[in-house]
Amino acid sequence: MDGASAVEPVSSVCPERERLERSLLVANLDYTRAAATLEERSGVMKKDDYRRIRQYVDQARDRAEASRLALERHTSMHGCGSGSTNAY
Repeated sequence: MDGASAVEPVSSVCPERERLERSLLVANLDYTRAAATLEERSGVMKKDDYRRIRQYVDQARDRAEASRLALERHTSMHGCGSGSTNAY
């Protein structure tokens, strides 16, 4: 039997989807950690520190939302989201 007749298994994993899922996971973790820090320290920090951390929390939330939308857009356009696990 020659190598040309051997069937290579086809991967059903979309590399771009995996990249977007990892990005979403990192963004969600960053947001969660930032929000927890703000909540834990809100009563004991200076107003300037609170504003700075609050701004970071808002930016982290925006990044997480943008990552989620990018993943949804990709899976919708590419069709690689049906029947597989999601990171969100």
